Amino acid sequence: MDKENLLASDVGYLKDALTILNEIESSKETQKNLNQQIKELEKNIQTKEKACNDEIEFTMKKRREEIASSFDKQIRKEQDNIRKIRNDREKAKNKGMQGRIEIETMDLKGENDQITTEIKEIIKDSSLLKICGYKIFYILFSPKGIVELLILFLTMAALLFGLPYGIFLLLPTSRPIWLLVISFILNMLFFVTYQMIMQKTKVVKGKEIAHIKGLQDKISANNHKIRAVKNSILKDKNEKIYDLESFDKQLKELEENIRSITKEKQEALTSFEGSTKNMLIEEIQGRYQGDIQDYQIKQDNVLKERKGVEDFMRDRNKHMTAYYEAFLGKDYVTKEALENMIILMEQEKASTVAEALALYKSER
Repeated sequence: MDKENLLASDVGYLKDALTILNEIESSKETQKNLNQQIKELEKNIQTKEKACNDEIEFTMKKRREEIASSFDKQIRKEQDNIRKIRNDREKAKNKGMQGRIEIETMDLKGENDQITTEIKEIIKDSSLLKICGYKIFYILFSPKGIVELLILFLTMAALLFGLPYGIFLLLPTSRPIWLLVISFILNMLFFVTYQMIMQKTKVVKGKEIAHIKGLQDKISANNHKIRAVKNSILKDKNEKIYDLESFDKQLKELEENIRSITKEKQEALTSFEGSTKNMLIEEIQGRYQGDIQDYQIKQDNVLKERKGVEDFMRDRNKHMTAYYEAFLGKDYVTKEALENMIILMEQEKASTVAEALALYKSER
C-alpha cells in the first residue's frame, strides 16, 4: 500500500500502530525480566561450581595432610631419637677428651703442684709476705714481657688516677682542689706501701724472690704446655679412640629409617594422586552436578524464551519501521502522539490519518 492510501486510512491504522508499540514496550519489559533471571541463574551456577571447587580443594588438602601426618609423626620421632643419641655421643666424646686431657697433662699438673708446694716452703722459711707466692706480685714488682708491662701500666693508672677521681665524685663538693688533695694523699700512700713491700722483698730477700720468680715462670711454661695439649686434643678429628661406634651405628639405622619412611610417604601420596584423588573428585562433583544441571536447564529454557521475545521484537520493529515510521515519521510514532491523533479522529476533528497528523503537528 502506497503512502497516499495509508495516510487516507481511518483511525484503525493508528490503533494498530499503538497496539504494536505497546507490544514492543511489553516485550522490552519481558526481555528485562528474562535477562535478570538469566543473570540470577548464572550466579547460582557459579556459586555451586565455586562451592564444588572449594570442597574439592579443601578435601584434597585435608586428605594429603592426613596421609603425610602419619608419616611425619614417625619421622619426627626418629629425628628426636637422632638428637638424643647425638647428644649422648657428644657427651661420651667430651668425657673421652677430658679423660685424655687429664692423662696427657697429669705429669705437668703434678709438676706444678710440686712447684707450688716448693714456693710455699720458700715463703715460709724466708718469712716472706704471702703475696710473693702470687703472680700479681711479680707483675707489679718485676714485670716481664709486653703483656705484664701493660697490666702494670693499667694497674698504676687505676690506682693513681682512677681511684682518686672515683672518690672525688662521691664527695658533696666539685671543687678541683679536693681532687688534688685526694690524689696527693693516695699517691703518697701507694708509693710508701710500694717501697715498703719492695724493701721487704726484692731488697732484703732478692735471691729468694728471684728463685720464686723462676719457679713461677716454670708454672707459666707448664700451663702453656697444658693449654697446647688441650687445644691439640680438642682439634683432633680422630674419634676412633673414644669408642663411639655404637652411637654411629644407631644413628645410621635411624637415618635409614627416616629415608624408608620418607619413601613410603611419597609412594602413598603418589598413589593418592593417581587414583584416590580422582575418585574423590568424581564423588564431590556428583553431589553438586544435579543442582548445576537443573540451573543450566532452567537457564537454557529462559535463553530460548528470551530469543523468542527478541525475534518477536525484531519482527514488530521491522513492521513498525516499514508501515508506520516511514509514513508518519519516527517522531510521531510514539505512544503520546498516536493516542492524541486517535482522539482527534474519534472526536471527528479529522477524518483521515493525514488530517490527524497535520492537526497534531499544528497543535504542538
